[in-house]
Amino acid sequence: MRVGVVTFTDGRKRVAEMLWEDCLRFQRRLVEWLKSEGHEVVADDVVVWNWETAKKQGGRMKETNCDVVIFNFCVWSYPDFTVQCAQQFDAPILFLGNINPGYPGWVAFFASAGALDEIGRPFGRALGDIDDPKVQETIREFLRRHSPDKRQKGYEAAKKLCGLRYGEIDGPSMGMYTGHIDQSQWMWQFGIHVHHVSQLTIAARMEKISDDRVEAGLKWLEEHAAAIEWDPPYLSPGLDGTLARQIRLYLAVKDLCKEEGLDFCGLTGQLDFTEWERGVTMDLAEALLNDIADWEENPKRIIITATECDSNGALTMQLMHHLTGTPVLFADLRHYHADLDVYDLVNSGQHSPWFSKYSDDFRVNWKEVHLRPAPKLYFPCGGASVAFFSDPVEKVTFGRITRYKGRYRMHIFTGSFVRFGKEKDEELARMTTWEWPHAFARFDCPMEVIAKNFSCNHIHAVLGDWVGELVAACEYLDIEPIVLS
Repeated sequence: MRVGVVTFTDGRKRVAEMLWEDCLRFQRRLVEWLKSEGHEVVADDVVVWNWETAKKQGGRMKETNCDVVIFNFCVWSYPDFTVQCAQQFDAPILFLGNINPGYPGWVAFFASAGALDEIGRPFGRALGDIDDPKVQETIREFLRRHSPDKRQKGYEAAKKLCGLRYGEIDGPSMGMYTGHIDQSQWMWQFGIHVHHVSQLTIAARMEKISDDRVEAGLKWLEEHAAAIEWDPPYLSPGLDGTLARQIRLYLAVKDLCKEEGLDFCGLTGQLDFTEWERGVTMDLAEALLNDIADWEENPKRIIITATECDSNGALTMQLMHHLTGTPVLFADLRHYHADLDVYDLVNSGQHSPWFSKYSDDFRVNWKEVHLRPAPKLYFPCGGASVAFFSDPVEKVTFGRITRYKGRYRMHIFTGSFVRFGKEKDEELARMTTWEWPHAFARFDCPMEVIAKNFSCNHIHAVLGDWVGELVAACEYLDIEPIVLS
């Protein structure tokens, strides 16, 4: 990468002249380390001490097309010069606060941090000596996550939201504010049109689904699922059974999305549909909509779908889907096993079966899927839940878009999926809800950080490290990125 370095000093000329060589000494150490990492460095023997040098050095960063600019602090400097320099270019900024206790360099670091916060300019932070391996890794991570390639991918994923149609099928369930949206805000901020539909529309459409399509669905599930654990009349076979009702629901929503041009959607499900005697559990429909194939299409368009009509969850998933092209996990942050440092991510049947084996061949994934009677406590209408365990993955990116006082933000962090063997997996699953799919996750941040910062019961995930792309997408969309890992 091409990395720019700008060093700041005191705004009094006599003090600046006295500290000039000391500042350049710190700058040279940084430059030498960056070059040893293989980066091209843009750094002049100029220290910013007034408005003129601030504007010139900022202009130099723009003219040389720096991918990232490091603001170097080792002595006291005036925060307004930091702002004026930052205004001259668009590249990501990383603050480095060196160890130099004889002068208030850290004071300049924090004062300048407050100044950029005041004007809403995002930046990263690395505090400590450049020879410290922890500081070096912080800088490496920042550079990795702000590479031109990642920023471009993030911008492209964000731009793809503009012009989409979202199907809001009724609204958020059970009083969950985090699923609420302002339809007009979505249009002006993201360019997404919200198409509202009642679940009564879905119920009417279910009656028009042909028996042939439903029978094909029943045969497909019987052939490809690991097991259908029938429990009549609650989970019952046949064209008049509860599983057939779930298939009718799936086909009704799928057809609606095609006819209305809906790119992604949210289904309320609970409570009205699931409390109704002739209603239906949404688990199977949501799993199939989010999956890669069905009995009518292979491959099938992945229709990102959020249960409980969690629209901000759907927005998070759609953005992640634009980056990866794969299904996106939707789960509850259900339980933390402190003895294992593992979170059990569980939510009804919402996990796409793709998350069992991550295969492009749906048959491989569905061999792990058990259709179990949905918990009667929650779903008196009957039907199946979609149960399986997600296979281990070394790097997973977790995220969630929420609002704080009406302004959008996104919590982002990395982690992994783990397994413990069949016996232990089942033991853990029975501690929460056995009938539902489980992803056992370790996060790259302490539980205390999650407890203090995360503000939603729903969490989403994609395979791989996509932090840099998501940060760039957030900046493009005017969403505040909050990286916790």
